[in-house]
Amino acid sequence: MQRAYTGFRGDAVTPPAASVEAILSSMDAPRKRRPQAGQAGSGGSVCHPAPTRAWGWAVQMYAVRSRDSWGIGDLADLRRLGHWARQSGASVILMNPLGAQAPVPHQEPCPYYSSSRRFRNLLYLRVEEVPGAEQCKAELDTLREAGRALNSTRLIDHDTVFKLKNQALSLIHRAEPRPSGFSTWVKGQGRGLRDFATFDAIAEVHSASWRSWPKSIRHPRAAGVKGMQHELADRIAFHEWVQFHLHVQLTRAEKEITLIADVPVGFASDGSDAWRWQDLIAPGMRVGAPPDSFFPDGQDWGMPAFDPWKLRAAHFEPYVEAIRSAAAQAGGLRLDHVMSLFRLFWIPDTTNAAAGAYVRYPSKALVEILASESRRARAFVIGEDLGLVEKSVRTEMRRRHMLGYRLLWFDETDPASWPTDSVAAITTHDLPTIAGIWRLSEPDQREHHMRRRLVEVSGLPDDADAVDVAVACYARLASARSRIALATLEDALGVDERPNHPGTTTEFPNWRLALPLSLEDFENADGPRRIAEAMAGARRSAGLGH
Repeated sequence: MQRAYTGFRGDAVTPPAASVEAILSSMDAPRKRRPQAGQAGSGGSVCHPAPTRAWGWAVQMYAVRSRDSWGIGDLADLRRLGHWARQSGASVILMNPLGAQAPVPHQEPCPYYSSSRRFRNLLYLRVEEVPGAEQCKAELDTLREAGRALNSTRLIDHDTVFKLKNQALSLIHRAEPRPSGFSTWVKGQGRGLRDFATFDAIAEVHSASWRSWPKSIRHPRAAGVKGMQHELADRIAFHEWVQFHLHVQLTRAEKEITLIADVPVGFASDGSDAWRWQDLIAPGMRVGAPPDSFFPDGQDWGMPAFDPWKLRAAHFEPYVEAIRSAAAQAGGLRLDHVMSLFRLFWIPDTTNAAAGAYVRYPSKALVEILASESRRARAFVIGEDLGLVEKSVRTEMRRRHMLGYRLLWFDETDPASWPTDSVAAITTHDLPTIAGIWRLSEPDQREHHMRRRLVEVSGLPDDADAVDVAVACYARLASARSRIALATLEDALGVDERPNHPGTTTEFPNWRLALPLSLEDFENADGPRRIAEAMAGARRSAGLGH
């Protein structure tokens, strides 16, 4: 582990001795040496090449609702969005993670805290497009009406959407349980899908808190699991069937435009991944971030930490699986918190985030795997390198042909001077929107100083409309040398609220706000059209093979 690290003020921070002792005790490792990088060939493999001058939209899929949505954006909406985006000149869509949540009454809205990183969320299915739906039309009509009624408010009710879609899909499953191609697909998914579906079926009976389950089923290989699989065979088959249809609908969407899949840094502590990989997790530890200027007490993400020694002994299987499944239906990968390939901030259960410490990971092996999987899937890689980033991380990213981020909020230089191997953007899901800063409606007043940057870049007067400011700023962004320029729909539509306020739980409707316009309406809106024209004027391509 790293016994001292450089803090946000540039000073050396030494974690408390008690935290160091707790972390060392939690790891199954000799104390005098770190995990070696392992066999990674020459260590010089590079990722699949990124496009030269592309542009696209960064979207929160749950927020993109059409009039046919059941209260939340779905994969049919993604397909339509991709077609519209491509027709308007875009070449990529960066979407939020689509990871599955446990099938329990309360649905966690945060897409970065999923039950599984490999399998996908039932809420994103378009019910009417599942084969067998026509056979249940009379029963589905009432559910469809209730689902579409949820579109009348911007606040997404994940729990009600889940209740309606789970009921509807259960009806369709009984009508057509074995669609064409289902058996072959299930067989190809192997034991991973079986374990996932088993967890979900048991969670429907015992809740998702698997540590409180009877001891005989608390582990995937425990003695009682086979009995539960026999008892819950129909529900296990249902959860496999749901994943098959998610695969089919995402494949249709991917044919419209190149998708960039977002790979979260971790997963929920009480989800299927934590149950399945429990033997590789460091007990008594959770993951977060050290103190910085915005979070002086640090951040506690509540996610479990993989023991680097055990992860290596398991041939990095959870990591390979997460990368491979994300790349299977995408032309690009975004790694959230790319620094996790090098080190992660561990927080012992006995203390708070400020008292955590960094643990080193076998980065050479992890980056080599990433490059290999990138080339295998022909998917380029973007590393989210915002925050406290060691210089060596960005050096390795450049060497491996991974793109980093350049944000207008943080970078005071002219976008035209930004490096080629980067993604040019103004904001992210964790940062304010243009309208929020321009109108000073952003709740975190510490960030209001960024309005000066908007004035400087846009050249517009103080009374200008927020959408006009967004168009002017994205026109400047389009001129960057960066390989990819990303715009957000929130900025294009003049939305004040950002998707997420890090470090908060109930204070804001994080991950629960839909866009103020339906998909049908914003396809003809002024802001998105003008941003697309600005990108075309800067000769950004609509290529990438679609």
